[in-house]
Amino acid sequence: MARKSPQPKATSSEVLECVQQNCPSCGKPMWNEYNNLRRVRTLKGVVQLLLKIRRCQNKSCERYRIKYRPEQEGSWALPQQEFGLDVIALVGALRYQEHRSIPQVHQQLRNRGVEVSERSVIYIYVEMLTQQLRS
Repeated sequence: MARKSPQPKATSSEVLECVQQNCPSCGKPMWNEYNNLRRVRTLKGVVQLLLKIRRCQNKSCERYRIKYRPEQEGSWALPQQEFGLDVIALVGALRYQEHRSIPQVHQQLRNRGVEVSERSVIYIYVEMLTQQLRS
């Protein structure tokens, strides 16, 4: 289903660089190959992340041209998720500790200023359940 409202504008921005500047396999410097933009919705607002993606350019290396993403990206959000870890933790706390229903969790998030649909809250909840089953 298509989005009915436009994606919210970013309220702040962050630049994430790789801590590891050299290839972990061959030790030669990795180049900043390209940049990715990613928006993450957090409890403090929408953050625009500029990710500096690096790749090894050594043709004889086993990690030749394999993406190396900034390590800090994992502290913001899960891969391919648009909601931050703080929002996911709040959904879990409201659902499991306070035994709130999905509409009540949705309303709590809206009261805190997070632009989210009820369906997205369901997706966050299902993602938490699948993560629990995997571990």
